[in-house]
Amino acid sequence: MRQFFRQLKVRHKLFVLLAIAMIGISVLNVVSNLWFASKIPIQQHIAALTPLMHGPNENSNSSKHWQAYLNNKQAIFTVNDTGVYNQKGKLLNATHKIFPSHLSKITADKLNSNTILIPGPQYTLMVVLTPHITKIYLFEAVIISLSILALGLVFIWLTLYFTNRLIIRPIFSLTATTNEIAMEQNYSLRAKRFYEDEIGTLAENFNFMLNRIEQDDYMLRQEKEKAEKSRQRAIELSKKMHDTNERLGFEVKVRARVEHKLTDFQQYLNNIIDSMPSAIIAIDHELTITQWNKGASLITNILRDDAIYQPLEESCDFLLPHLSIISDSLENHNTNKVERCAINDDDSTRFLDITVYPLLDTTHSGAVIRIDDVTQRTQMEDMMVQSEKMMSLGGLAAGMAHEINNPLGAIIHTVQNIKRRLNPALNRNIQVAESINIDLDQVCAYIDSRGIFTFLDNINQAGERASTIVSNMLQFSRQSPKTLHPQNLHQIIDRALNIAKNEYSLSSGYDFKSIDVIKNFDVAMRDVPCIPSEIEQVILNLIKNSAQALQDYKTQKEFDIDWYSQIQIFTRKKDQMAEIIIEDNGPGMDEKTTRHIFEPFFTTKEVGMGTGLGLSVSFFIITNHHQGQMRVESTLEAGTRFTISLPMPDQLPTAIS
Repeated sequence: MRQFFRQLKVRHKLFVLLAIAMIGISVLNVVSNLWFASKIPIQQHIAALTPLMHGPNENSNSSKHWQAYLNNKQAIFTVNDTGVYNQKGKLLNATHKIFPSHLSKITADKLNSNTILIPGPQYTLMVVLTPHITKIYLFEAVIISLSILALGLVFIWLTLYFTNRLIIRPIFSLTATTNEIAMEQNYSLRAKRFYEDEIGTLAENFNFMLNRIEQDDYMLRQEKEKAEKSRQRAIELSKKMHDTNERLGFEVKVRARVEHKLTDFQQYLNNIIDSMPSAIIAIDHELTITQWNKGASLITNILRDDAIYQPLEESCDFLLPHLSIISDSLENHNTNKVERCAINDDDSTRFLDITVYPLLDTTHSGAVIRIDDVTQRTQMEDMMVQSEKMMSLGGLAAGMAHEINNPLGAIIHTVQNIKRRLNPALNRNIQVAESINIDLDQVCAYIDSRGIFTFLDNINQAGERASTIVSNMLQFSRQSPKTLHPQNLHQIIDRALNIAKNEYSLSSGYDFKSIDVIKNFDVAMRDVPCIPSEIEQVILNLIKNSAQALQDYKTQKEFDIDWYSQIQIFTRKKDQMAEIIIEDNGPGMDEKTTRHIFEPFFTTKEVGMGTGLGLSVSFFIITNHHQGQMRVESTLEAGTRFTISLPMPDQLPTAIS
């Protein structure tokens, strides 16, 4: 219903609203008349009945006669019961016994809108009736309401007519114009102005707005035409640009693929060159570096970016003495090589093999220089030569020790025989003395008083010491099997000390017996798996180096008599390692010497006094053969400490390679 009402036109909506209002007013009028009719007071009933009391039967006192008479003479009510009273108020006759016998007995509650008293000239009637006054009033109210409704509808029609003419028609005209403009977008149309009122002003303002819109539309169409032309031009240019971009994109993709392949190939070549252990340096005909690998950076400590496109002599000054062979390779396309070229750094000497290869490409002239660091190989070759010499010397020493053992055995055996021949307790000695008339006891007393027996004991002890020294030298020179067995480190240290104490070097002029040796052993340490002869060799090398350093230090400084040479030897267990510490109070070493102390052929002694192999061999024995560690701590004027760490595993290896 609401949706239907919303879809109606304005004049129809006004008509419906006014019609509903008029119908409502008419219904309200009828209802109000009926309500007022139902409330008519009793006096109106009396006024309607009183004229009937002068009818032709006014002398009759029959209540039924009066009831029939009254019902026939009027139509506005129906008489139900009637009671007739005389002038004295006495009940003469009644249709029912509902009336009191005397008027004096009538109370107020007996009289209401349906029960009334009608006094007459001779009688007084008490009537019980039902009024029909509402029917009359209803008819009249309906007639009046319909008349009013008809007049109202005519008024509504006139109102709507003038409303439609004066208001709705201009609005509809304006609406039709706006709809036509909206549908056709024809801004040349104008709204019609009917009257000089607000709607006419609205139409005039609307026409003014249309003028502005028409002007703006004309300008917009012109701009749109220009924009369309520009758009067409832009489309053409965009198409051309798209075609050009596609061609450029294709060329870029092709070039990118080619560059990617070239980059990958260049990276692949660089990786190959960088993976080579040799230093590779490429140069052009002007000796400018064009290629530089990681090996070259390792040898020269110069990065690739700092060396590329730089002169060769600035990055590789060690090649300056060999520029002639490089030039020969560039000009004559010859391959030249220089072996074991020595280069002196600040703290070491390196050996390099230099090979120059000419480029065979006829379009480019240049050469490739290959540099190999052969320092370790050279040192190993020299070490092998020295090792062969040491092995020869060891074999010679073993032969000499064997030859020395023979006269030593004869000396000791002879001393024992002399002491046995002078023994007065032997029967054979007594018999020989009696045969030449000599008192053997007196001879023994003379020899004892002259200390000859003491001399013989000294000879015997010296021979035994010499025999022990030779035995230790033989054991030292023999090649022990490379098998680790639990050994007592303290016994190995004592043997090494015994060899050192009995050694006296006339060429170096030091005597180990003048050095105070302090031993502090961990008696609770269990046996350590090792090769006894090799550990003995290491300890002997360290003790001899300390003794020589102490002797030289004492000679140079000329210490007071209170100062004394001292070597301390400690053993201890640290974690799963057995440590041997050998410390002296000698001159010590600086940091530069300490860094190179274990390098082969590095020595601080004068020429002919040392080979530089003792500590390097010792380091090799500890780290390689025994999988241990060897460290040095030294401070100038404060002494040197060597620490040997040997592993103490729960399960021992049976052999080493």
